[in-house]
Amino acid sequence: MSTLSQSSPHSFYGARVSDFLEMEPLQVLGALTKGHSKLLRELEREQIQAWERELDILRTTFRALGAACAEWSVLIEMPLHRLGKRLDAVVLSPGVVCVVEFKIGATTYDAAARLQAESYAHALHDFHKASQTRWVVPILCAEQGPDRPIHLKGFDHVADLIEANAHTLSIALREAATQFGRGAESIPDWHEFDASPYQPTPSIIEAARNLYAGHRVADIGRGDATDENLQRTADVLRATVRAAESRREKVVCFVTGAPGAGKTLLGLDLAFTQFPGSTSATLLSGNRPLVHVLTEALASDLATRTQQRKEEAKRAASKALQNLLDYIKQHSSGGAPDEHVLVFDEAQRAWDATVGKRLLERNQSEPEIFLEILGRHEWACLVCLVGPGQEINDGEGGLALWGEALSNAAARGHRWSVVAAPQAISGGLDVTGPGLLPSGVSAPFPLREEPSFHLANSFRAFRNTQLIHWVARLLEGNLLEARRIASEMTVPPALLTRELTDAKDWLRTHRRGGRSTGLLASSGAVRLIADGVPPSPRTQDPAPIGHWFLKPFTDYRSSGALELPLSEFGCQGLEVDYAGLCWGGDLLWENDAWRAREMRAPRWTHIHGTERRQFRLNSYRVLLTRARGGMVIYVPKGAEDDPTRRPSEFDEIANALLKAGCQMLPGPPTRTSA
Repeated sequence: MSTLSQSSPHSFYGARVSDFLEMEPLQVLGALTKGHSKLLRELEREQIQAWERELDILRTTFRALGAACAEWSVLIEMPLHRLGKRLDAVVLSPGVVCVVEFKIGATTYDAAARLQAESYAHALHDFHKASQTRWVVPILCAEQGPDRPIHLKGFDHVADLIEANAHTLSIALREAATQFGRGAESIPDWHEFDASPYQPTPSIIEAARNLYAGHRVADIGRGDATDENLQRTADVLRATVRAAESRREKVVCFVTGAPGAGKTLLGLDLAFTQFPGSTSATLLSGNRPLVHVLTEALASDLATRTQQRKEEAKRAASKALQNLLDYIKQHSSGGAPDEHVLVFDEAQRAWDATVGKRLLERNQSEPEIFLEILGRHEWACLVCLVGPGQEINDGEGGLALWGEALSNAAARGHRWSVVAAPQAISGGLDVTGPGLLPSGVSAPFPLREEPSFHLANSFRAFRNTQLIHWVARLLEGNLLEARRIASEMTVPPALLTRELTDAKDWLRTHRRGGRSTGLLASSGAVRLIADGVPPSPRTQDPAPIGHWFLKPFTDYRSSGALELPLSEFGCQGLEVDYAGLCWGGDLLWENDAWRAREMRAPRWTHIHGTERRQFRLNSYRVLLTRARGGMVIYVPKGAEDDPTRRPSEFDEIANALLKAGCQMLPGPPTRTSA
């Protein structure tokens, strides 16, 4: 007789098919009800009726399959998230995981249901350990839907969606097991499968939506030590804010971490925290597209959840997320701001006094201005999020600029305490440069090290956790070390093609299940237009960038339409699941090193200044780290009759990338078919 799984995470019910058929329907229903009750949610009659019908369909299906499925297993209401999403049924046969999404009473296979079933299958393939070595087959079972032919195709171990009704579900399961399970002998133990780690990696947009809906940091990530570390840092940040308030102190926190390590996630968590009394927090970013995209996403989500008007929801979201320069202009003079707590995203990119003079006619650096603004309060907390190697604008001063501002404030008698990650104090590779203070210099302000303020693990590239190290070695010009890192990856760091159409075809095949895809190109790659790649939208108008990230691929404005690329300025801080990077003539491989160029029409000129050359390298660093699941790099072939697009130059770029461990795209992905 079957029993409930005792492992965690666990499904509401699991059993071998033979045991499931022997068990009384009311016992299975009781197990489902018990599992639901643990969530402390009210069980509606409609859900019970849906379960009853699903169990009837499964029994009829398995009986129709007969002895062939007796040793298979079935899991019902398998958790996909810690956020409440569950799979209706998972059927395990040798080498195959069938994800069945039931639509009881449905007479059609509507688009939303299709997307739901596909996204569940891809979530299992990407993030569920036991599913990654098997074929995952999504099946949409619309109870009263029309009969549909079953075409068994797929690639990357995920099948194309199968549409079935209550009567043809048995055919779908049999065909999937027969065709995709060829050569497989053992059936996974359902207990082990149920307990296998499920470690989802949310995009920043998904994470922001979940945080805004009230979920904890630890509830929205991978379910491993990374989440625990993020939650610990979030708790320490909140405790620091509460201590500053109770002691009436002014505190600056410095949180460091690699791109994709969760710094912005922590900032959003603090901005969305409801502190006692009138205390509020706001996340400020100089990245106008990031603020726009997240605000639009949060407003849409809030409007859907609360039935508010979109304009009202947007005003609410805008309180927690604001553009940094707009905030400075609003509060450059006058009284204290409403917020006692500010989060400064990418604080290493704060500008110096020269830029302050140009932008605001104030001979002050950005750190000095912020210390002055928050200094009007009796108490305040400024949280600075610091990352490495992302500087792409002139006048960005790094951590040393903050140390100078804090030292000057102390000399004037303005007391600020500092709580910082060790890396922020000492400097180095983790912050790409000097720390807060020169080596050997004692801090003229109270300074405390907080190890939890450094986030060591980047989880943006969920398939290639070593990608950030590969990118660093590639852009250093150390192709041999980059190749060594690539050899340790389970999949190549990137695929390479010389045909734009092939790159787009590859991206189209990867947008199944709601995955996001998009083209990227450096802002300096202005001659890509001759190869059919138009200019990127300007960040002064973020609306097109918002459409790019938030619209479905059926909308020509969407990233998935593959019509418009984003530059490093449009995509920094954001990401897509699969990216197509269009490599331009602004970064060449010459004499075993990268050579940066800029267009001075009608010809290219070399960039000789160390700082400006680094900006160009950092532009490609941003672009090369935007893909969560995979990346294809398109290197044009050039044209003999165009001196701005010499074929030999692009050949050298392609050869360098191959030497660094990229692999040639073999053409359109091969779909396994029956």
